[in-house]
Amino acid sequence: MSAVPEEVDNSPYCCCSAATFQEILERQRANPLPFMELLMVHAGCGAGCGSCIGDLEAYLRSHDAYLED
Repeated sequence: MSAVPEEVDNSPYCCCSAATFQEILERQRANPLPFMELLMVHAGCGAGCGSCIGDLEAYLRSHDAYLED
């Protein structure tokens, strides 16, 4: 019986939320939010450093998951 290899998440990491960008993307696809609201809900940037905001925005745009506010 052959095992199917598990997909490895090599996306950048959001320090504020302890989530990878891939996890945030999956949350965004399940519950689409405007970008600023996404930051507060899924990225924790309301109380975090905010250093990944530009990179996260670009990541979501490249995966057609960015919603304007």
